[in-house]
Amino acid sequence: MTVVEDGWTPLFDSLAEKVSAEGRRRLLFQLIGDVFDVTVLNLGPEGIARPDQWAALTEKYAQEKHGGDRTPTLILSGELKEGFRTEINTEFATLTNIVDYATEHQFGEPYRNLPARPFYPVDENGLTFTPYMTERLHTIIDAHFAT
Repeated sequence: MTVVEDGWTPLFDSLAEKVSAEGRRRLLFQLIGDVFDVTVLNLGPEGIARPDQWAALTEKYAQEKHGGDRTPTLILSGELKEGFRTEINTEFATLTNIVDYATEHQFGEPYRNLPARPFYPVDENGLTFTPYMTERLHTIIDAHFAT
């Protein structure tokens, strides 16, 4: 699963004229690192920047699969947390997840009666960061240029 933030493209296009390639790479490293941190924290019981609250496991499923524990499987197993990968260069940074069911959990699967349990700090379409994430990223950008 890959989340794309198209609204940031004009900002980074303008940075090409103002910041060296190494400076852009360092900035992108910081930005994607923060997106990673928030995303991983969203896999915890509370999450810090989820776009929506997670639906609880059904009582039946919790009894059958977890001995009554209604903590979502994606938190209990830890596989999703281990599936994140980042790629960074002077032009872009990506955060992806290689686990097969990442997309199903982010957006839900109605045919399987699986509600969305979004963990990326993005809207329901996967295109725009949440206000919380946007504010954090702007803080990093402002700090980068203040030094």
